[in-house]
Amino acid sequence: MSRGRASEPQRREKIRCAIYTRKSTEEGLDQEFNSLDAQREACAAYIMSQRHEGWTLVPDYYDDGGFTGGNMDRPGLKQLLADIEAGKVDVIVVYKVDRLTRALSDFAKIIDVLDEAGASFVSITQAFNTTTSMGRLTLNVLLSFAQFEREVISERVRDKVAASKRKGMWMGGNCPLGYDIRDRKLVVNEAEADTVRLIMRRYVELGSVYDLVAELRAKGITSKVHRNEEGKIWGGKPITAGALYHILSNPLYRGVVAHKGEAHPGEHDAIVDDDLWDAVQAKMASNRIERQHQTNVAGVSLLAGMIRDGEGRRMTPSHASRGDVRYRYYNSVDEGEGPHARPIRIAARDVEKAVIESIERLLGASSQLILLYPQHDREGYETADLLRSAALLHRTIPTMSPSDQRALLLDLDLTVIVDADRIEAQIAHSQLGKRLGIDRFDADHTPIALSIPTLLVRRGTDVKLTIQFDAAASPSRRDAKLVELIAKAHQAKRQLGLDGKPPTVDPKLDYHARNHLARIARFAFLAPEIITAILEGSQPTGLSVRKLMRSSDLPMDWKQQKLMLGFG
Repeated sequence: MSRGRASEPQRREKIRCAIYTRKSTEEGLDQEFNSLDAQREACAAYIMSQRHEGWTLVPDYYDDGGFTGGNMDRPGLKQLLADIEAGKVDVIVVYKVDRLTRALSDFAKIIDVLDEAGASFVSITQAFNTTTSMGRLTLNVLLSFAQFEREVISERVRDKVAASKRKGMWMGGNCPLGYDIRDRKLVVNEAEADTVRLIMRRYVELGSVYDLVAELRAKGITSKVHRNEEGKIWGGKPITAGALYHILSNPLYRGVVAHKGEAHPGEHDAIVDDDLWDAVQAKMASNRIERQHQTNVAGVSLLAGMIRDGEGRRMTPSHASRGDVRYRYYNSVDEGEGPHARPIRIAARDVEKAVIESIERLLGASSQLILLYPQHDREGYETADLLRSAALLHRTIPTMSPSDQRALLLDLDLTVIVDADRIEAQIAHSQLGKRLGIDRFDADHTPIALSIPTLLVRRGTDVKLTIQFDAAASPSRRDAKLVELIAKAHQAKRQLGLDGKPPTVDPKLDYHARNHLARIARFAFLAPEIITAILEGSQPTGLSVRKLMRSSDLPMDWKQQKLMLGFG
């Protein structure tokens, strides 16, 4: 009986491992051997110890130096997740779990990506197995402590900022007009300081922010020009009413640092003396009292300079009196020679009310705001901040004086076009974003169209504007499936790269799946009035998801869309 040959050992399948490293601050990263190098060296040694299991190290580096673990906005992590989805990586190797993330919500997203790709991750200093329920529980506990540590660090930073401000130290941010930054301290810029003092003096003399804005623009005085270390330049634009209010009330200019209502002597020099500062604050307080008692506001025309008719002609304020009653209007102004269309005259109170209430409706539509600023949907707390700011502004607008409401409209870059049969209004996407505290958005985004349901009735040479409110429009009529379709449409638009950015669609999708995405993405290009109506529940009764999906010949022209879908 012959002896059989020994069988060859079974060949291990190759497991591609990627090392991810992160450090919250940039301190020490310029050293020859820094924290990222130490993490990578330890992880590489661990992978080497697992060579008998088929582990191999991919050559790519996934490093995030100077990035917080509190969110996923990190270039190294984004590239790593993209390579996992593309099937280039099987295992993520990290030194500790908190290097990957310090937020439970982000951890859940990362796990979803790993599960979808059949990948996993390993922490070389914390032994657990994420394929079992007990392992996932252990990992959640560890991440809970990591999130707790991040919140404790945030509290320490806030305490440090408070202590520094009590010592009069300037704690960063955009350098204010009138100062330069040297060695992290404010130093007076004499040329800009003269501008600040001019603004203060002229406000005391004029007593009106809007008159001062017009004067500064006529003189060509602009905001401060900023330049960062990379050479990027911003600023140098006409000073708006909102920016002017900030300058007039900024205590830095009198040499103090304010923190939670308390003023502390600053390390920087003052630009204005106490007499001028007190005169400015007294004038602002006096104007506030006048607004509260509705005095000195009879002549305020909210839309002056922002409203034109359908022929492109300016519409200027005018008024007529009958006894003690004063009626305000906006009239078309013929400019130049030649034949002119019939002028339009509308009641100022009605069109102003229509514009203000349309902004209030926009601020009260949470779903629409999230669609307008989708990058704030990545983090729960960012979305909450966005909606909280919108709710605060929504509550504040009705209580504003006419002067403050006009300041808001100017800051939003409002434009109003009055045609013979409709009113169209727009506000700047970026300006509303700034007002809501958003610091990351596309500055070239399409303006936001305001929904103004109106009816214009011609009476002789006058045009009477009537606001049309749909009594049936209410949240109870909101079609959840239609709202979901609009949200999916904007998601599909981004996946296919139709927003001008690189597509993120999964290359593994077959033809039918891609075709379905394209069909849904069409609805991201519906007229703003249609989307607003769907989100508010005021769409025509016959409009449904089924009708939209069957509309294969949906026109791109907004007017034709509205007629086709029953908005005519």
